[in-house]
Formats: sequence, structure tokens, C-alpha cells
Amino acid sequence: YEQGHRNHLGASTLGEPCWRKLWYQFRWVKQEHFDGRMMRLFNVGHSAEPRFVAYLKGIGFDVKEFDEDGKQFRIMGAMGHYGGSLDGMCKAPERYQLTEDIIFLNEFKTNGTGKGFTDVDDKGLQKAKPMHYAQMSQYGYKMGLCFGLYMIENKNDSAIIIKIVELDWNLGAQLEKKATEIVFSKEPPPRISENPAMQCCQWCAYTDICHKGEKPEKNCRSCRNATPTQDATWTCSLHGLIPSEFIKTGCNDWLPI
Repeated sequence: YEQGHRNHLGASTLGEPCWRKLWYQFRWVKQEHFDGRMMRLFNVGHSAEPRFVAYLKGIGFDVKEFDEDGKQFRIMGAMGHYGGSLDGMCKAPERYQLTEDIIFLNEFKTNGTGKGFTDVDDKGLQKAKPMHYAQMSQYGYKMGLCFGLYMIENKNDSAIIIKIVELDWNLGAQLEKKATEIVFSKEPPPRISENPAMQCCQWCAYTDICHKGEKPEKNCRSCRNATPTQDATWTCSLHGLIPSEFIKTGCNDWLPI
């Protein structure tokens, strides 16, 4: 399941409070590596999506997973360097007697037993899963959808919680602006904390680079000469447009950011 660096700054990550962490991810300063168990765990959510669709269709929802070209619905911004893929959209059956013809944004998640699951019911989505709500609000803002259907399944006992939430377009717009600023920043944003002993820094994959001066991974995106440009391309101030297959390796003129 190892896929390497993500090419774009993902909408699913924009709820992260540390701007510098997101900038490091986008600039490919360090590749996180996970063992097989963790990679399989990450894949559980993806493999569950067809099951969620089957659940909704089974109770009469009209579910649309793909666009006219048979591809996932996507949002994009920042010259193609920011974006994300939707889990789909749906409409409720007539028996719910909704006063408006509402299209819901679908968001499907899985979680283990514990507060990470039960808090969705007890505290609501915005408080229990702020990053998930941020992700949905970006999709809603970009797609013009006011409401989301959030479905989360317990991986241990198959319990399901479903929440209908009103999406925050103002938050979505703010997060797109945040993404644009991160993408085109030539310098790393301020640290979330100057103390590496803070929990958020201790658990961060980039803490040695951020706090201890560890050298970044060598590639074009971690180089000061590279700038993100139109249509998700990168351009070097020394050599011009960078071929996509070359970005992963860099050249002898590499100047770490």
C-alpha cells in the first residue's frame, strides 16, 4: 500500500492546526514510512467505502459515486496543487419527506472502539472530529452543497453512527485560502510551538527537521530553487519547467529549504 509522497496538498489534511507541518508535507522534506500492519489499517477505510454505499442504497438512498466521466468527484485550487476527492453524493428517499430536494455530501470513515467513535454521537461531529468536518466543509463550499451525510463504522463491532451536518462554507473558504498560502510560501510558516517537548511536536514526523536541524530529503520540491506553477507543475529558477519524473530525485544544484 506504500504510495510515496502525495503530489497535492490534500483537503483531508487542512484541518491540521500546524501550518508548518502541512508545508513540510507539501514540500516533501521527509517521507513517512509505516510497517505493513499500519498500511493495512489505513486501507481499511478505503475498502469499506463500497460497503457504505451498499448500506445507503439498501435503505433507499440514491447514491452517486462518480461524475459523468466515471471518475471520483474532485475539488481543486491553488493552480492544481490543492484538492481532494469526495466519497460521493446522495439523496434521501421520499419517505423522509424532506421539504427541499437536498443533495447530501457523503463522507465515510472507520474508527476503533472508544471515544474516537462514541464522541461523534456524544459531542457532535464538529467537536469530535474537527478535521473531518473541515474536510467536508471544503468539499461543500467548492461543490455548492449545504449538508453532509457523515457515516462512521466501528471496526471492532460494526456499529454505525450517521450524522447529518450543516456545512460551513466560510470555513471551507478560509481553508482554501490557507492551502493557497501554504502552497506558495517560500519560507516555512511559524511553528505551532517553540517547545519540541509539546505533545503535538513529539508525535510529529517532522520534529527533527523543525526543531533539531535535520537535513531534508533531497528532491526538487524540497529545494529553494523550485516553485509550484500552473496545472500542478513545478518550475526551477535555474533549469525551467521540471519534468514530473525528475522531481523525486533533484539535481546537483539542490539547495535545501
